[in-house]
Amino acid sequence: MHTSPWQNFDWGLLLIAILLSVVGLAMIFSATQGSEDLADTWRKQSIYAAVGVVVMFLVAFINYRYLESLQWPLYFLTIGILVFTLLFGSSEIGNVRRFIYIGGISIQLAFPALILLIISQASLLARNTPGPPGPLEMVVSAGMTGLAAILVFKQPNLSTATLYIAIWGVMIFASGIPFSYMQGMGILGLITAPILWANMDPYMRDRIFTFLDPTNDPLAQYNIDQALISIGSGGLLGKGFATGTQSQLHFLRVRHTDFIFSVICEELGFIGAALILLLFGLLLWRLLRIAANAADATGQLIVIGVTTYIFYQLLINLGMNLNVIPVAGLPMPFVSSGGSALVITFVGLGLVESVAMRHKRMEY
Repeated sequence: MHTSPWQNFDWGLLLIAILLSVVGLAMIFSATQGSEDLADTWRKQSIYAAVGVVVMFLVAFINYRYLESLQWPLYFLTIGILVFTLLFGSSEIGNVRRFIYIGGISIQLAFPALILLIISQASLLARNTPGPPGPLEMVVSAGMTGLAAILVFKQPNLSTATLYIAIWGVMIFASGIPFSYMQGMGILGLITAPILWANMDPYMRDRIFTFLDPTNDPLAQYNIDQALISIGSGGLLGKGFATGTQSQLHFLRVRHTDFIFSVICEELGFIGAALILLLFGLLLWRLLRIAANAADATGQLIVIGVTTYIFYQLLINLGMNLNVIPVAGLPMPFVSSGGSALVITFVGLGLVESVAMRHKRMEY
């Protein structure tokens, strides 16, 4: 008897994503109170969230196995998108070329390009299944990701370039490559580190210097200090929704984007922040369960790539807010303000649902 793949759709995963998005809308509303130029931010974000859910269903409808045969077209499309961004991208900051503006909407194309790269890499790394990727696949895979990451780095965008590398690293590890390959890539990374440092834009080095020595740039350190004050002053239960002093009095800058976790801690306290992180934990757990029960290596690697996409951004954003890593421009998935980033995250979940709908029977 034929059964519909929609019977295996993971509604729990969607519910968690929607809950996190609702939390994001509430905190964006709170963080932008009193700022007339940002008053409609939460409304725009709600529209993006609705679009994201619709797009997720559309992507889930596509059998991911059909995309497997499009490995090279998808990769060349990835490179084309990144080159297009370098040539025609713009930003409000100096010579930064990260965004494409369409009808007043800004889109950071590095993120949709990364989703395409995940599909392409999953197809390549699964080629020798059930065996691990061979030396040829590893060299080609490294070259593909390396070129894409360099194009992102040249925007310049170091944090997103590291996201590309992190996802690739986890995917090749999950593909079962020998440990000696991992050692070789680690050595290669150490060798290329001085080259990377020499080609960094001054602002990238300044962020690292400020992290190591806060007196290096007191103005840049100011917002980090305000974030730490916000987190510490929230206590156990927080000061209450929309009543945080650091955010409501605008001491904390970019409070609705990069530093929204600080607003959460100040207004909802330790318990509120812990509950939100618990939601992220449940989301990641369901993603890993889907990966473990995928019907084939390609599906498994796609889910692992999307899982890393979400986890790495979360990890870096938390680390930045807590001042345990230098400031980096990666959002808190589902929660930070950023319409195109939210939609692309839902696209990633759509790919995961495509795998879940066509996987082996899952037991909970």
